[in-house]
Amino acid sequence: MRAYAIRDASIDKSRDLAWLLYYERDDTFHIEISESVDEWEAPLILSSFVKRGVWALDPYWSRLWVEQRIVPRDRQNLGMILKNNGLKEYDTHRLLILANGRCAQDECFIVPLKAESFPPELRRRLAVTLSCIVPTSDRTLLFYRDGLVGSISDTVLQELPYSRDSEDFCAVDSDRDRLEKRLRLYRERLAGLTMQAGGHGVTVAEDGHIPVGVLRKCATPIPVAVTDFKAYLQQELIDTAEAARIMDCTRQNIQDLVRRGRIKPVVTLRNNFLFLRSELEE
Repeated sequence: MRAYAIRDASIDKSRDLAWLLYYERDDTFHIEISESVDEWEAPLILSSFVKRGVWALDPYWSRLWVEQRIVPRDRQNLGMILKNNGLKEYDTHRLLILANGRCAQDECFIVPLKAESFPPELRRRLAVTLSCIVPTSDRTLLFYRDGLVGSISDTVLQELPYSRDSEDFCAVDSDRDRLEKRLRLYRERLAGLTMQAGGHGVTVAEDGHIPVGVLRKCATPIPVAVTDFKAYLQQELIDTAEAARIMDCTRQNIQDLVRRGRIKPVVTLRNNFLFLRSELEE
């Protein structure tokens, strides 16, 4: 992850108005707005979110803010511009860095941050993001970086409106037909629920975003911690070699039992299986 402070030279060159996070593996941007900022101080696009009391932008709006500060893809002589800047192809993140986040619309710029220099507010935000989501038959388990574990049923998830605009989250839709259509699409896509880069929320299909704050409010806390799950896995999870030792047979016998459905692994790897000790002992 790369982190940058968003500042405005017309206000205070040393004051963080927001923070831009870039996740290289997923090529995804995420913006967190400082709660000390009012709508008049916030940069363009961000001000509309501040006005509604929304302090985080989903990947769609975060990328849109970035793209408004760099050379557009349809720019004439784009190839020459990229070549002059040492780029072989269009790279949103690299173009943002080359421009230092500046554009003609305002006096905002970005400043790189190291993990050890993250401000306390940003650290608090990152501490409550998701570390993992585990869909089950009728609900999704939510694991957070601060150790909290929550459970949210498919029924509750289906009732959460979603869109590209954070304003629509948990809002009441007066158009019943439109809401029912949206929920129907949600049910169809629920199987494709994925965690956003950095754990800032979940994504349904390509344009459905539910922020982590909404999930924390709607999920039911489970009275166990992530450390409890780790202890359980350390006690219960065994590989093919340990399974062969317990059953007093060869690895080939284990593979044959799996093939015939006599024993069922919880995880199948390329050259190995993982089993639950208790199930195998039964």
